[in-house]
Amino acid sequence: MTDTSETPANETSTTSGSRMRTVLFQSFGDPSVLAVAEVAVPAPQPGQITIDVEYAGVNFAEVMFRRGQFPVDLPHFPGLEAVGTVRAVGDGVAGFETGDRVAALTLGGGGNAEVVAAGAEHAVRLDGELAGLDGTLAAGALCNVTTALGVLTSAGHLAPGETVVVLAAAGGVGTAAAQLARSLGAARVIGVTSSPAKAEYARGYGYDSVVSYEEIEHEVAERTGGAGADLVLDSVGGAFRSSVTGLLAAFGRHVVFGNAAAEDVTFEGNHPWYTNSSLAGYNLGGVAGRAPALLRAHLERALSEVAKGHVRVDVRVLPLKDVAHAHELLETRASTGKYVLDVRS
Repeated sequence: MTDTSETPANETSTTSGSRMRTVLFQSFGDPSVLAVAEVAVPAPQPGQITIDVEYAGVNFAEVMFRRGQFPVDLPHFPGLEAVGTVRAVGDGVAGFETGDRVAALTLGGGGNAEVVAAGAEHAVRLDGELAGLDGTLAAGALCNVTTALGVLTSAGHLAPGETVVVLAAAGGVGTAAAQLARSLGAARVIGVTSSPAKAEYARGYGYDSVVSYEEIEHEVAERTGGAGADLVLDSVGGAFRSSVTGLLAAFGRHVVFGNAAAEDVTFEGNHPWYTNSSLAGYNLGGVAGRAPALLRAHLERALSEVAKGHVRVDVRVLPLKDVAHAHELLETRASTGKYVLDVRS
């Protein structure tokens, strides 16, 4: 990763004379395309606040953006979550003042930077019961715990007494989902990982058992008396995705919320009918666009669960300059927990 200098295309949205460091990439590819650049500081547009960022999360979604799996404009400024203090408040924004400590989803990107503009509707003041929430934990929870909550509730409709299977059980969403599923009344929570080391790690997060992909069919049958799982959470994709239906109980739900394998599969339209199953999806950006009030409720609850100690987030903090290393670890599936950038270092 190299240092460079870049001038944003929209000069009207910047603060004259002020510069900052940010992560960007100007072409799609492996982690080496990531660079730390110096750019103009953004000014808040109507409905936005700008944040002096202290900590910024790194998510697998940003790996997929960097690889070109999703259409994003170039250059692209990654970063979907940021924690810091309010720098400035745009027109039409109520409830925030300069200096407020906040956590924000930066769904337009740019969170891996010293300053970011965020929609006020996606920001939460870290006061009241959230006042004592550590900044690294807040940054680590914004996307992962919010997604886990949305996947289990709005997409997965988890009911008390049900059996849940979580693929990628050792990741940031997986470990949060296990804890939340338990608190929401799941009778059994089974995790699936790609290595014994990850399985050992994941067992500390409330799973009844954690097994390999080769073992999961037998494990689900054994744990449910052959009935199957009620809910499977799938962020992995690849060939295994087409076999998930075989794990499901009658009227079980398969919720897709990622594609780490960068390999999709096709289901026929008659698939739910023939299999007595449901296929659902959860996309954080999609919820933000179509159900913003619901997303905010999930966001506030997610941060509250972490602040109360009900959900434990395992954070590994890296300096901003090591963002490419975080991407490498995520992409090789060698990671556990959550990577957070210390933007001040």
